[in-house]
Amino acid sequence: MKCPRCGLLVDDQVPRCRGCGFGIGDLDRRLNNPPERAGLVNDLAGALPASDRDAMAQRLAQIHATTGGELVVATVQTTKPVKPAEYVFWLFNRWEVGGPSHAGLLVLLAMDERRVECEVGYLWDVLVSDEGSLEILEQAVVPHLKEGRIAEGLRAGVERLADLIARGTPPREGDAR
Repeated sequence: MKCPRCGLLVDDQVPRCRGCGFGIGDLDRRLNNPPERAGLVNDLAGALPASDRDAMAQRLAQIHATTGGELVVATVQTTKPVKPAEYVFWLFNRWEVGGPSHAGLLVLLAMDERRVECEVGYLWDVLVSDEGSLEILEQAVVPHLKEGRIAEGLRAGVERLADLIARGTPPREGDAR
């Protein structure tokens, strides 16, 4: 994964970024405890109709069954007092998306900030680059969000990310990298 502040690679073995000194503990002090995770779809902002949440949860469960990894979606009202890029990094790590080996990906929609962010775990970064995930968010998600179609945007992003992951052979949790 990359440091949300300077972009250098960080991992579980390095408590502080070598480039800027960032540490996840900095976010812990500012944000306290993460919201409770409720599975693969976490609509903390209440932005999705129940039918869309359920359909998305089923699709994400299929992806999990196929890949062994986790594609998780979360909506929050705000990420304040931190930037959305920092919040998605923090939430990904605190929720342990993809298990101890980080075989997963978290898509975060921050309503007040009008931002959608993605954090990719170590085992999936060979399949979904930062550039690739950004392109998917910009092309598949943002146009729907601009029209107020939140569920459609997130669904389109999930499908594009799932297609990208399916093209490769994602390492399963516990596999050596």
